Amino acid sequence: MPHSNKSDETISIIYNKKNDSPKYFEITKSKILFFVVGLPTITLIALVLGAVGLVHTSPFHLIDNYRQNSMAREAVAKSNALNAQVLKSEEEKLALQKKLTEAEEQLKVVQPKTTVTSATANHEPSGANEKCPSTQVCPAPVSGLSSSNVNSIGLSTLSFFRPIQGQKDRTRPATLSLSGFKIISNRDTTNLQFNIIPAAVGEEKLSGHIIVIMKNELAIQVYPLTALNVPGTQINYASGEPFATQRFRPVDASFLKPKKSGIYTFTVYIFAKNGDLMHFQSVLMPVKL
Repeated sequence: MPHSNKSDETISIIYNKKNDSPKYFEITKSKILFFVVGLPTITLIALVLGAVGLVHTSPFHLIDNYRQNSMAREAVAKSNALNAQVLKSEEEKLALQKKLTEAEEQLKVVQPKTTVTSATANHEPSGANEKCPSTQVCPAPVSGLSSSNVNSIGLSTLSFFRPIQGQKDRTRPATLSLSGFKIISNRDTTNLQFNIIPAAVGEEKLSGHIIVIMKNELAIQVYPLTALNVPGTQINYASGEPFATQRFRPVDASFLKPKKSGIYTFTVYIFAKNGDLMHFQSVLMPVKL
């Protein structure tokens, strides 16, 4: 039976067993506390530390860390690519602004000649006003076209294009018309869609090259994009989209999506295979981002 001795902080235990002599034990309180409290506490702490280490070194944790690192690397790569695209866009913008400035300077040189011609026409007798000047072909009416959308200045509008020796203005009488203008906004591009319709269906097949210019007060773009990938600052008519039609020809002119919504001017130039100007038309279209 247990016996407590307060003087030496020990516990005496007498152990009796059948057919055996009694045995006497003395155990200090510190040893009892170590076995009763200390060992379970140490065991519990070891189990917790082992579980934490297992969680941090488990395959699932390693896979999650690898996935997070991969996502971080991918985000950095995308950010670098976007920065490169922004720099490239700025360079293209500066190049286009330079070309636009040069084209405007060339247009200023052409405009005085046009003004002189108009002033001379205004001083002609009334009978002469009923006819076109001898240097131009009388315009023929084209059905389905709005006079507010159609320009008829002829070759004087070609300041953007490289000059061609012997080039002729074949816009009058009209050999074709454009219809069905609409804007399609995609993720990265803005597309101008329209149709080319010969003025007289069933006659000789029309063929040549199509170039479309999109501009506003901030920037200018040309379709096809490869039309500007030539030496010099002016466009070669032969770099336009080739076409041939006898009845109907849809066109889908794609431009890089602009950074600003608004009203844009789209000018369509259609050249014959030898470089003669067959048709041009400007339309104002709303562009939304």
